[in-house]
Amino acid sequence: MRGIINDCLRTIIGWTIRLAGLLLILRQRFRVLFFRINQKRLKLKYRITNHTPVSSYNSQPLQSAATKELRFAETSGSTGAPKRIAYTKQRLLSLRITFSDMFVRACYAFRIKRTCLYVFSSFETDASLSSLLLNENGLPNYLCTLQAAYRIQHLAAIRTLVSKYGATAVRLWILAISNPGVLYSTNPSTISIFLDELANDWTRSSKLVRDWCNGRTTFDSDVHRIARRLQSRHCNWRLKQIATSDVPLPLSACAPAVEAYICWTGGYVKPFLDRLATHLPPSRYRLIPMYSMSTETVETLPHFRGQDISFFSIAPGVYYEFIDDSETLLNPQELEPGKLYAMIVSDAYGLRRYQTDDLFLCRRKVNGLPDLVFVRRRSLQYSFTGEKLTAEQLSVVFERLREMYPALLAGKFLTCVPSQPANALPHYQMLVIGDQHTESAHELLAARCDELLREMNCEYRSKRASGRLGPVRSMDLGTREFAAAVAEPNWETQFKFLPLTLHPLLSNFLTHVS
Repeated sequence: MRGIINDCLRTIIGWTIRLAGLLLILRQRFRVLFFRINQKRLKLKYRITNHTPVSSYNSQPLQSAATKELRFAETSGSTGAPKRIAYTKQRLLSLRITFSDMFVRACYAFRIKRTCLYVFSSFETDASLSSLLLNENGLPNYLCTLQAAYRIQHLAAIRTLVSKYGATAVRLWILAISNPGVLYSTNPSTISIFLDELANDWTRSSKLVRDWCNGRTTFDSDVHRIARRLQSRHCNWRLKQIATSDVPLPLSACAPAVEAYICWTGGYVKPFLDRLATHLPPSRYRLIPMYSMSTETVETLPHFRGQDISFFSIAPGVYYEFIDDSETLLNPQELEPGKLYAMIVSDAYGLRRYQTDDLFLCRRKVNGLPDLVFVRRRSLQYSFTGEKLTAEQLSVVFERLREMYPALLAGKFLTCVPSQPANALPHYQMLVIGDQHTESAHELLAARCDELLREMNCEYRSKRASGRLGPVRSMDLGTREFAAAVAEPNWETQFKFLPLTLHPLLSNFLTHVS
C-alpha cells in the first residue's frame, strides 16, 4: 500500500513538473528573442570596453566575494593545480535552479512519463562543485525524497551501508526500491562502471538486497525509515527477483521505469558513451546530453524545439564573447557554422573577459544564435624538450589506434601522461583504462602510438631521433585504480578524463612504477 501511495504522489509531482516545463520552455523562447538586448545590458553593467583585456585564471579575481558564508569549490586539477572558486549561497542556489530548469524542460520536451530522478552522486563529500550543490543537512522532506531518491545518500545510515556493502550494492538497492524514471551522472563513466560492476560481480553487488530480503529485522530503524520513504509499486517483487537470481539482471528488471539518462557527451567521453549504449540500448533508453559548464561559470544551456536539442550561450547574468584563430573578439551572432571558437565570459562574480580555454564547434545557427558543442581544451599541451605535444594531436592518434585495433580498444579510455623516472629518459606513458586488460598488446600499442606521434609532430620526431625523448610506453589501469592513483576517491563528481593528463599525483605514481 505504501508503494501505491508513493507512486500516486510521484504521478502528481510529474504532472506539475511537465506543466512547469511548458512554462519554462516559453520563458526561454522569450530569453532567446531578447538575447541581443540582454547582452548589451550586461556589457554595460560589467563595464566591458574595447580596451578590457582578455584574462586567464592567474590574473582573474575569481575568489573575490564579501560574505561570512563563503565556500570554495575546487576544479579537478586535471591540467595542473586545482583552482579554488568562491561560491556564496546565492550563487549555489542559482546553479541549482539552472539544473532544475534544464531537467524540467527536458521532461516536457521528451514526454518523460516518470519524472523522479536518480543522480549518481558520490556518497562522500569532497571539494568539488557537485558536492557543494548536493550538500544538505538532515533528511529531506517527504515529497523531495519521492522525486529525488539520491538526496538520502548523505545520511549516516546510508553511509554505513556503503562501508559494509559498497557503493554499487547500495545504489542497486535504492534503484530497485524507488524505481526512478531518469538517471543522471556528470561523467558517463560513472553509470557505465556501475552497470559493468553489476554484470561482472553480481554476487557482491546484490548482497545488500539479499540480506534485506532475508533478514530485514537486522537493519537499523533509520534504514527502514528510508526504505519506506523510497517505496514504489512492486518494489518487493523486484527485490525478491534480484535476491534469488544467480545471474546478473539488466537494469530493465531492477528499475523498469528508467527511460532516459542525462550525462556529459562533449569532448573525450565517447568510449564510455559507446559502452553505456551496450547496457542501455537506444531503442529503449533515451540519452539527453548535458549542457556545458565549468566550475567558474555555466557555458551553454539546452534549447528544446520538440525533441531537437541546441545548446546556446544564454546562461542568466553571463556576458559571452568568442575568439577565433586570429584572436578576434566576436559576439555570439557573428559565429559561423563549422568553425571552432574559444569562449570568453564575464559575470557578476568577478569574471571579466575570462578565457575559459574551452573550444566549441558552432554546428549551426538556430534563431540567429550559434548551436555550440564542446570539443576540447584549447591550451592543453606538454613539452619535455620543445616537442609541445597537444591534446588535439593525441586525440587524432588515439582515434587512429581505435581504427587499427577496434576489438582491442573497445570500451577503453586512452590517456597520455608525461613520465620522467630517475633512471630513464623522459617519455610519455599511454594508459589503457578499463576492466579488461591488454598486457599482451602493450608493446604493440606503445610502438604504434610512438610511430603515429612521430608522424603527427615533427618536433617529437626530432627529439626521438636525437635520443632526448624515450619511446612511448603503455600500461593497463582499471578505472577505479586510475582514480586511486590520482587520489580521487570521489572521482565520480570530480575527475575529468582527458587525452593528455597533467595531474601531478598521477605523474608521480607513474614515476614510481616505471
